[in-house]
Amino acid sequence: MIFKILKLIIFISIIWYLSEFFSEHPGETSINWMEWGVQIPTDRFVLIIILFSVILIFIDRIWLAFLNLPKATYRRFEANNNKKVEQKLVKAFLLASHGEFASAAKEAALVSKNTKDKNLGKLLNTHLDVFNNINKNFDDNQELSKSYFKRLTDEPSTAFVGHLALMRQAIFDKKDLNEIIKEGVKALKFEPNSKQILEVLLFSYAKLKDISNSLLYLNKLKKMNYIDDNIYKNMSADLNYLKALDYLEDDKRKLATNHLKEAFKQKPSHIEASLKLSSLIRGIGSKTKSINQLEKTFLLTANPDVLEELSKKWNLKTSGSRVSKAINLLNKKTSQHIKNDLKIEVACYAISEEIWGEAERLLKEIPNDKLTNKAYQALADIAGSQNNPDVVKSNLEKAATAIEGYNYFCYSCGNKNHSWELHCPKCDQLSTIDWMKFVSKENLEISNFPNLKISSDNRSNRLSNKILN
Repeated sequence: MIFKILKLIIFISIIWYLSEFFSEHPGETSINWMEWGVQIPTDRFVLIIILFSVILIFIDRIWLAFLNLPKATYRRFEANNNKKVEQKLVKAFLLASHGEFASAAKEAALVSKNTKDKNLGKLLNTHLDVFNNINKNFDDNQELSKSYFKRLTDEPSTAFVGHLALMRQAIFDKKDLNEIIKEGVKALKFEPNSKQILEVLLFSYAKLKDISNSLLYLNKLKKMNYIDDNIYKNMSADLNYLKALDYLEDDKRKLATNHLKEAFKQKPSHIEASLKLSSLIRGIGSKTKSINQLEKTFLLTANPDVLEELSKKWNLKTSGSRVSKAINLLNKKTSQHIKNDLKIEVACYAISEEIWGEAERLLKEIPNDKLTNKAYQALADIAGSQNNPDVVKSNLEKAATAIEGYNYFCYSCGNKNHSWELHCPKCDQLSTIDWMKFVSKENLEISNFPNLKISSDNRSNRLSNKILN
């Protein structure tokens, strides 16, 4: 618009300049042609030329418009057709997203007839054939869909969708994990930032115990902010611990130590990593470092194995000195919610060292509603050492109905596992088994351990959890 206005201004300016020029310089122009001549004022002659030029331009434009009429009509038809195709595609997508697959297929069929892209038309027709055959309950539905998905992989524009669909089909069909990984890796080449594929590859490699690739895809998820920090730390600690075990089998202590340090850094409460690392620390001050590390883990977990390892590191000669050292741990700063459980574990340790008085004193400091089944069993042991069978019986009865203490539970399904594993044997979730306190089947005490929900919409997470042994 601005350009047109500019041209008009220039044109008017030229006419104004010429009129001013000829008004200041009057004269006549003679035209002689074939013994015929005419003499007219120059300003009129110029005006005639300008008018004649304008008429020629106008006629030329009309002629060009006439010549381009068929092309213009075709372009308008094509624009309207493209608009209809776009509308049909959007409608098909919306219908499919709301479960109206039959209606979506009909819209796709109309698109295939109107689109200029013949490959897209063939693709949509193939899609329609597959859908119709599935609706007719053909026995070969699986092969039909697989053939269709492979057809998608032939076109660069739909290759990602094809490989993604083949990967999902392999998951739902419970195919070999290597088949899932193969299609997932191919799909990832087209969409390197796909959260769903990164999650599936992480789960698949973890099931295959390929720890290196599991760590690779876990770190990619973290780099793209696709995973919660607490979940990342949990998984990273578990995977680094397992990688350290692999290196220890190959007698690569230094690499194993580095991975254990990373596991402890991500999660100081990782009992297995802490115990293993304490046995590998070497050099000046190694004993102090091991003790400090184990103390930190114990104060976070109230785990008896960690306390037992600590007592060995202390290297104290008498039972009383070892128990006194354990009791001193309770004076260190720790979370209030675990304070009573730490007292119970120290009391049980005192009982194992036959320091009955200190054990009883510690247990009596705990409110009755906070005593676990392990605490009541410890009180029964103390009563037994005092030859008091009635108190033993009473405490054992209370132990049977008391709340469960710390143990290995899955914080996804609540399953009690007794030992740590990478996958829960009941719900097959990854990195959800942890040392924690069990209150009830409906209410796990998981204030420090969020439920594992890698996917914000839970959909790709459900896909991942269908990867079975």
